[in-house]
Amino acid sequence: MGTSGISRNSDVVKYYCCTICETEQSVEVDADFYCKTCLKYFCRTGIHFHRQHGRWFYKKSPYGKDKIMKWPLSKKMETSLLTCVIHKGEKLTMYCTDHSQLCCSKCVELNH
Repeated sequence: MGTSGISRNSDVVKYYCCTICETEQSVEVDADFYCKTCLKYFCRTGIHFHRQHGRWFYKKSPYGKDKIMKWPLSKKMETSLLTCVIHKGEKLTMYCTDHSQLCCSKCVELNH
């Protein structure tokens, strides 16, 4: 529920995966809720089993996708944002003021 990954059945990147489904069943299911109290992500099925916070949990704690801006940045999303689009696997480390773009070390050598 809480981390993200790449779906095994497709090339679609899932940035937010259900923590329970991922850890207990080794399946990557899109998260629909985030619990700010226990810092975990939940799918629609998993949220029904998350009762450790009592009745008030359903009124206050879980942020649905309508409040996704309040969800923390997942490691998968952070990695995706900091990785060069041209040179997969290279981290963005520099900013080229001439081209107004972020670059990895390979981009700098080749283009900047």
